[in-house]
Amino acid sequence: MNIREEILQKFEEFLNNPNILEVSRQASALIRDYKSAKSDEKYLGKSLDDELTDEERAEFVERDKKDTQIDKLIQAFTEKRAEARQKLEDVYKKNFIAKKNILKDFVDLVQNEENIGAAFTKRKEIQERWAAIGAVASDKFEEIQKEYSRLNDAFSYNIDLYKAIKDHDLKRNFSLKNQVIHSLKELANEPSIKKTQEELNLLMSKWDEIGPTFQEEWDKIKDAYWSAVTELREKISNFYKDQRDKLSKNLEEKQSLIEQAKEVGTKTFSSIKEWNESSDKLKQLQEQWKKVGPVMREKNEEVWTEFRSIYDDYYAKKKLYFKELRSKSDEFVKRKKAIIAKAEELKMSDLWKETTRDIINLQKQWKEIGHAGKAEQKLWQDFRSACDHFFNNKKDFFDNRESREEENLKQKESLIEKIAGFIPGDNAKEAVEKLKEFSSQFNDIGNVPFKVKDKVYKAYKNALDKHYDKLKVDKTERENMFFKGKLDGLFSKSNAESLIKQEKDKLKRKLTSLSSEIMQYENNMGFFGNSKGAESMLGDIKKKISKAKNEMDSIKNKLKLINQSAKKQK
Repeated sequence: MNIREEILQKFEEFLNNPNILEVSRQASALIRDYKSAKSDEKYLGKSLDDELTDEERAEFVERDKKDTQIDKLIQAFTEKRAEARQKLEDVYKKNFIAKKNILKDFVDLVQNEENIGAAFTKRKEIQERWAAIGAVASDKFEEIQKEYSRLNDAFSYNIDLYKAIKDHDLKRNFSLKNQVIHSLKELANEPSIKKTQEELNLLMSKWDEIGPTFQEEWDKIKDAYWSAVTELREKISNFYKDQRDKLSKNLEEKQSLIEQAKEVGTKTFSSIKEWNESSDKLKQLQEQWKKVGPVMREKNEEVWTEFRSIYDDYYAKKKLYFKELRSKSDEFVKRKKAIIAKAEELKMSDLWKETTRDIINLQKQWKEIGHAGKAEQKLWQDFRSACDHFFNNKKDFFDNRESREEENLKQKESLIEKIAGFIPGDNAKEAVEKLKEFSSQFNDIGNVPFKVKDKVYKAYKNALDKHYDKLKVDKTERENMFFKGKLDGLFSKSNAESLIKQEKDKLKRKLTSLSSEIMQYENNMGFFGNSKGAESMLGDIKKKISKAKNEMDSIKNKLKLINQSAKKQK
């Protein structure tokens, strides 16, 4: 049976109890347990804002239904208990007034009655009236009982009654009073303060109901009685003082926890990590709160409300943060997917320097984008996989570069010998196509050691040029054929699109650089005069301008060839 079912059952029993105040403490404890359980569910369990299964959602509905029933029962119980308390207070008040009136009669009896027989009769009547009246409020008991005791003493010793009291009555009363004293002394060992207080009140009432005893023993027995009573009262007083001290200490501890919670709960955080760390700190403070004992009743609701409000405000801010984070995460997902797509394009590239720079830039962009929510881990795995693929290829390339370049050198040297030994037939067109095929083969072979790179390329170009010279192919057409051979090699690669783009970007940068050079040359020409030396320098600049313009035309032609080749590939 869970806490809600237990409360429903218990409170139905409580409401049917004819003396509802008897179960008041038990009911209050059950209400505290219920509120504590609800608080734990609110701050430690799931909420309707979380992702819930149908079974969990149904459980929330059933729980809310029972909470409504419980609240109604608690309200009914509280009202009935308040009514019972009011009635009891009214009875206590009525009893107090009645006993006050009896005391007035008692005072009149002690001060004015001289007839011993009548005095005894009236006192007996007063005692019966006093005993017939019920209890008074505990804070009034000692005051009124003490006065009653004083009047009893005064009656016993101010009126000369002992002549009419038989010796055996004096002995009996002596024995009974000693029994009360003995019981009071034994009561000092009672561990329960509540029971001690109740028994003390009963024994004091019993003492006052016992008649007089021997005059010569009275001071001694009276002193023994009040000594035992005083000791018990001090014990009770010290207990409540210790309780107040403990309650005060608990209050200080809870106020300290409130301040610690404020330090965390009043802040606004800007990262998931900070929110999670702050939540852990608040949960720890919540656990410490549970371990601290109770505080004084008048402060309990105040400190709990203050502590709980910090958590309410904190979790409201946290909920808003994650709501805003979810709205941003969709945009972050799109941006990170775009970066992953770019990394996928680059991962097969063998332009190690440029691609390394590009991937590092992508990694910087990734860091600048915020957290993408639940998709973050999968996106990061995909992005990292693409980056790792490139860097593993790069490492493998450079780890085996020397042996691979030596092998490439052998293949290119062999191909150059083959080109040099090639004998064209009578069909010039077929011969040119064969030479183009040689160019494609040469471009397909990878890099050679850097120190012989220019030498190898020069030998390759010289071998081809000899054939092109014989076939009377002009310089521009040769250059186009060389470049087309390079393009064929690039288009054959798996990352052709990226490589072609890089080639175009390189040519465009070269165009921009040449254009700036020409502009600078032309500006410089305006500073020369008509001297002999100036003419010579102007001629040199004009040659440089002409060379740069020819190179620009060549680059523009190469860009055109790239576009044409791209269309054919499509």
